Amino acid sequence: MNLIFALSLVMISALFAQVSLTEVVSLPTATTYGGGDVLGSQLIGRTYNAGDGPGIWIVADGGYRLYLNGELLAEDNQAGRVTFVPMTFLPGENAVSVVGLDGNGAPGVLVQIDELEKSYYSGSDWYSKPSVSNTAWKAKGRDLSQWGHATIYGSASTMPSGTALSGFATNSESQWIWTDKTTDTLAVLLFTFNIKAEGFGAGTTGGDGGIIVVASDSASIRKALQDNVTKTILIPEGTYDFRLFRNAVTEATAAGYTWCKSSCGSNDSLSSNTFYRIAFAANNCSSLGSGLTIVTENDNLQRWDNWITTKPNKSLIGMGRGANLRGASLFMRSYEGGENEIFRNLGIYDVNPSLVEAGDGLSAVGSSSDHTSKLWADHISYKWISDGLDITYTDSVTVSWLDYDGANQHNCWATDPYMALVEDASVTYANDYWHNTYGRVPKAAGQSAVTKIHVYNNYVDYNRFFIAGASGKSSSAYAQILYENSYINRAVGYYTYKEDYGYIHWTGNTVTNSTASYRTGSTTSSTTPTDNVFTPAYTYLKKTVSTLPTEIPNNAGVGGRWGFMPDTTLAFAQSNKAPSVSLTATVSSSSSGSISFTATASDSDGTIASVDFYVGTTKVGSASSSPYSFTLSGFSEGTYSLIAKATDNSGLVGSSSYLTVTVTASTGINATQKFGATEAEASFYRIFDVQGHPLYVGEQMPNQLPASSVIVVEYGHRGQVLNSKIVTRR
Repeated sequence: MNLIFALSLVMISALFAQVSLTEVVSLPTATTYGGGDVLGSQLIGRTYNAGDGPGIWIVADGGYRLYLNGELLAEDNQAGRVTFVPMTFLPGENAVSVVGLDGNGAPGVLVQIDELEKSYYSGSDWYSKPSVSNTAWKAKGRDLSQWGHATIYGSASTMPSGTALSGFATNSESQWIWTDKTTDTLAVLLFTFNIKAEGFGAGTTGGDGGIIVVASDSASIRKALQDNVTKTILIPEGTYDFRLFRNAVTEATAAGYTWCKSSCGSNDSLSSNTFYRIAFAANNCSSLGSGLTIVTENDNLQRWDNWITTKPNKSLIGMGRGANLRGASLFMRSYEGGENEIFRNLGIYDVNPSLVEAGDGLSAVGSSSDHTSKLWADHISYKWISDGLDITYTDSVTVSWLDYDGANQHNCWATDPYMALVEDASVTYANDYWHNTYGRVPKAAGQSAVTKIHVYNNYVDYNRFFIAGASGKSSSAYAQILYENSYINRAVGYYTYKEDYGYIHWTGNTVTNSTASYRTGSTTSSTTPTDNVFTPAYTYLKKTVSTLPTEIPNNAGVGGRWGFMPDTTLAFAQSNKAPSVSLTATVSSSSSGSISFTATASDSDGTIASVDFYVGTTKVGSASSSPYSFTLSGFSEGTYSLIAKATDNSGLVGSSSYLTVTVTASTGINATQKFGATEAEASFYRIFDVQGHPLYVGEQMPNQLPASSVIVVEYGHRGQVLNSKIVTRR
C-alpha cells in the first residue's frame, strides 16, 4: 500500500467512523415472542443513572426483548448497544425473560441483575430454548423441565462477533449466553431469582400475590397499611415527613403516665443534656429511682412520633435506592390482626430521640395468649430511635441487612439506651450492622414461653454495655441465643450477659480491639459460653468472618450498596427524576445519506441541559437548546437504529425508544448506472471531491456514492490507476 493510499484510508476512516453500518435486526412480530407487547412497569425507576442503583443491564449481539414477571421492560434492535433499566425488585419470585435475536451468525445475550446487596449474572444457570409455542415463559411459576441450560459464548468484554463491548457494568462476571447452537437465530432465555428471608422468617410473604399500589405521601402510606387488602405498597424514592408534634406531658397525663427528668451526670458523655424518661404511673417518678422530678405541661416537652398500626399481608417497599420515613413508628400488632408483613429498603429515623421509651421505629407486638407471626425487616436503616426495635410475643421473624446506628447527641450517653428487646419470640438476625450501640444487640427474655434468637454474619462496631443478653422466668419460659460467625470490634463491657434461665452459645466469632468479658449473674469470665441451645431447622449461609467489617456496612441498610444513613438535614421530597425524551428522524431524498434528527425532551423537576443523538452505539451529535435537532450526512446504504439521550440539570439521563431508518440507493447516485462491467472489476477505488479531499477508499465500488455534487473516481488494479472519471449528481 503506497503512502498516499494509506493516508487516504486513514482520513476516510475518520470521516465515516461516526456513521458506520452496524448490525440492526427486526424483532419478531409473533405474539409468542412478545410482538405487540407494550413497554412499561411501575417498578421501573427514573431517579438514578446506570449503575447507581438496583436494576438490569442488558445487551445483545443482535436484538432483544427483556421481561420481568411478564412485563416488558426494554427492547432494542441494535447489536452492542447497552441498556440499563433502573428497577425495584419485589420480595418473592422474580422471573426474568429475554427474547434474543441474531442476524450475523454470532449470537449472544449478556445480562447483569443488580439487587440491593448482590448481583446475578447471565451464565450456565440460565435456561434456553430456540422456539416456544405460547407465552407461559414470561410468567412466574413457569415449568422449566423441558428447557435446556444456556450455553456460554464468552465473557463480557468482547461480543461473540468479536467486537469490543463498551458501556456495560464494570468488572461484570456475566457471560454471553445462547442456545447450544449458534445457528439458532432466535433464543428465549430465562432466569429466576427469589428475594426471601433466611431463618425463622423465611415463610413471610407479605403482600405477594395481592395488588401493587404506589403511595407517595405519609397519609396514603398510612391508609394503605391499615386496610384489609393483601397489598404491596411502593414508596417512591425520597424522604417523607411523618412527624406529628404535640405536648408530651399532655398526652402522658391523659394515659395516666408521668414524664420525669434530671440533669445528666458529670461522668456522662454529654453531661450538659437533660435526661427525660417516662414513668408508667400517674404523678410519680419513684419507679425510675431517685433524683428525678416531674415534667409539667408548661415545660412544653415535645414528641412527634407518628404511631401507625398495620393490618395483615402487607409489604412496604422503598423504591430504587429507598425511602426515608422520618418520625414513623410502625407496629405490627396482634390486636389489629397484624401478621405476615415485610418492611424493606426503608430508612426509619428521628423518633423522639431525646426521650427514653417514647416509641419504636418498627416493632412487632403480640400478647402471651395471642402471638403475632411472620415479620421480615430487610435493608432497614435505623437512627435516633427512642425505644429501639422491639419484638415481643411474635413467632417467625427475620431481621436482615439492618444498619443500626445508635449514636445519639440528644441524651446523656451519646447513644440510644435501648436497641433490640426480644421477648417470647423466635428471631433471626442475619447480616446486620450494629454500631455506636449502648448494648442489647439483642437482649432475649423468656416471659411466658421460650425465646429463640439466632445471630450470624453480624458486624458490631463499638458497643458499650453487653452485646448478647439472655434471661428467663422459669424452666418453661427461658431464652436461648445462638450467636455465631460474627465480627466484634471495640466492645466495652460484656460480650454476653446471662441471668437465670438464660442460655447462650457463642461460637465462630472474631473479636478485635475489645476489653469486654463474658458475664453470668455477677461473675465475669474470659471463657466463652457454649450452652446447649437450639439447632436451627433451616439452612443458612455463613460468610467469611474476616470480610464482614467491609461487606456488611457496604451493603446493609436502606439502598443497600447505594444507600446512606438518613439525616435530619434531608429535604422532604421524592427524588429528582430523569427527563423524558422521544425521537423522530427523516432521511433526505435530495442529498445522499442525510438523516435529520429531532427530539422532544422535558424534565418535570428541572431543565434540559442537552440532548445527544446516537446512531447504533456511536454518538453523532448534540443539541443544547430547543428545538433539539441535528442533521448528519454521509450514511451509506443500509438500515440504522437511532436513539436520543436527554440529560437534565442534575445530571440524570433519560433515553428514547429506538427508531429504525433505512437509507437506500435511490437517495443518491447509483454506482452501477455510472460504471460498466470492466470498470467494476478493478481491485481498488478512490473517490475525492473536486478539491481533492478523499471521500472513500476501498476494494469495491460502494453501492451508493458520497453526497458531493461533483466527485472524482479513480480505479485501478494492483496499486496502478487505470482510469478516472468525473461524476455529476443527478
